[in-house]
Amino acid sequence: MGNPASVTRKKTEKRRKKYEQRLGPGAYLPREEREKLNVELEKLAAAEQKRKAELKKAKEQRAKEKKPQEKKPEEKK
Repeated sequence: MGNPASVTRKKTEKRRKKYEQRLGPGAYLPREEREKLNVELEKLAAAEQKRKAELKKAKEQRAKEKKPQEKKPEEKK
């Protein structure tokens, strides 16, 4: 059987997870806290996007600097 209180808690947690997947993180938080969370998430997303752009520039720069190596003809025995 199981503890009825535990069963109810598990169902509630599952429902919250589904809502958060659909509505986004913090869907169950009070409005003020949810807005703070969204601001922080936006800051993190912007920082991540900036970091990726810098990595891409660095990668392109390395590709430009890298000289194509001449292939040596292989000798057949």
